[in-house]
Amino acid sequence: MIVTVTTTIDARAKAEALARGAVEARLAACAQVTGPVTSVYHWRNAIETAEEWQVVFKTTEARYPLLEAHLLAAHDYETPEILATRVTRAGEGYARWVERETSPAAPAEELAHAGDELPFFVYGTLRPGAYNHDRFLAGRIGSEADAVLHGAVLHDGPGYPYVVPAERGQVVGTLLTPAQGAYGELFGLLDRLELPVGYERVAKDVVRVRDGAQVSAWVFLAAPDAPLGPVIESGDWFSR
Repeated sequence: MIVTVTTTIDARAKAEALARGAVEARLAACAQVTGPVTSVYHWRNAIETAEEWQVVFKTTEARYPLLEAHLLAAHDYETPEILATRVTRAGEGYARWVERETSPAAPAEELAHAGDELPFFVYGTLRPGAYNHDRFLAGRIGSEADAVLHGAVLHDGPGYPYVVPAERGQVVGTLLTPAQGAYGELFGLLDRLELPVGYERVAKDVVRVRDGAQVSAWVFLAAPDAPLGPVIESGDWFSR
């Protein structure tokens, strides 16, 4: 079943980035950006008025949960509007096109691109205790361990941080080992979540804190066009 999903955001460039990110990740077959529109709403015991741009995504009911997760991670509002509406009738050809363009890679294909089943080093909203950890990782993680990435600096970003390689510096994070049988699903989920919003996945050596062991892990580093904010001197997003 086709679903239309609507969100709003306060700049056209941000709206276009949300649209492109979802389509590139195959979470939506297409997205339309319209605006500006004037929004009037309650927020923190006051009535606010703001100029916003609206994005309407065309996806399927099966892909909606991942699209919602992607928007929650990529959006910079504290409580973004995300409204989904089932389409009761659609042209047969158009419906087939939406299904085809939002079809995810099969787990076997994802594993073929994954190479070795490396753990993941996370350092921002996916760390235990951060707001995206339970939302995206619940039931998919076998073990977690404190770890440090050396030779890198941490930058603040639009609601989530970025790591940039450097001669000096270190970044504090968590080493996540997927639960048995969940690797392909988690590998694909994190790629679809992270790559469209300014990251690139790279294998790096990190140090596990409990025993000092050096462990090779997937790390999502800042892509060349990532919207970097100030350096977080502590290297720890929880202590920014």
